[in-house]
Amino acid sequence: MKDKISIVVGGSGQFGIYLSQLLLKKKYKVIITSRNIKLAKKKIPIKSKNLILKRINILNLEEIKKLILENKPNIIFYFASQSSPKLSFKNKKETYQSNYIGCQNFLKVIQKRKIDCKFINAASSEIYSETKKKIKLNSKKKPISPYGRAKLMSFEETKYYREKKNIKSYNAIIFNTESILRNREYLIPKICLAAINAYKFNTITAFGNLNVSREWNWCEEQVKYLLRFINKEPQDFILSNGKAYTAKQMIYYAFNYFNLDYKRFIKFRKSFLRKKDFKLKRSNYSFCLKRNNIRRQNKIYGKKIVYALIKYYLNETKN
Repeated sequence: MKDKISIVVGGSGQFGIYLSQLLLKKKYKVIITSRNIKLAKKKIPIKSKNLILKRINILNLEEIKKLILENKPNIIFYFASQSSPKLSFKNKKETYQSNYIGCQNFLKVIQKRKIDCKFINAASSEIYSETKKKIKLNSKKKPISPYGRAKLMSFEETKYYREKKNIKSYNAIIFNTESILRNREYLIPKICLAAINAYKFNTITAFGNLNVSREWNWCEEQVKYLLRFINKEPQDFILSNGKAYTAKQMIYYAFNYFNLDYKRFIKFRKSFLRKKDFKLKRSNYSFCLKRNNIRRQNKIYGKKIVYALIKYYLNETKN
């Protein structure tokens, strides 16, 4: 029986780590690539003889070719990216190269060398235009950030290679996703830490727009359903739970954990506002599930995400 081998490109982030853990349980040999192996080792809490870390430059076609030809993977996941819409206005070149050029390079090698594998691109809900309606696969695509534009380019490239070059490529359109591994500068971790600091030290924390509404997902659930989708025919699909909450609701949950009135500990700061941002973002997530005969049952969302993060952060400070 042929060995099951997967390559997770840019696998030191939350998606790469949880996905790798799940793949290892399914008896895959997992190769995580990173541009900085020393840093990746610090971030990846996995010990397994079937996990290998490899340094790779996603802009170098020869390095990519060598990686793929030597390992002959069944699946390649592309997660390498500068993933902050806010930072993408400052880091346009890195955002473009990591989200689009690297993805394109892998597709080129797969097609040219006739590699029989699945390729999964991590697309984003940021590829769509602002709308009050639920986002469908074919909703209008008009990104408002350099990050969204780069993601749209990689989405279209992945789709092109599937439809015109017969590559088994997928676009996973991922909505906001949280976990204990999420960078703490993002909104939900910041909210949870603000509540903890208010409880412990009476700290006041500044925020930007708290009226934004998002579907906040839990990463361990997201990777579980990601794998179920890629067991189906190559396609584009939405990866989200359909449960939207405003940032203000999430702040209420966080401060209520400590029986605190959040209004005493939160202030508005204009400089924290994004240049451009979506006020509301909801998905028509159920269409993709029904089309693939997949049922999704979410266990951690809304208040449960906030409580899970607060409990983790509190326990972390004890150790």
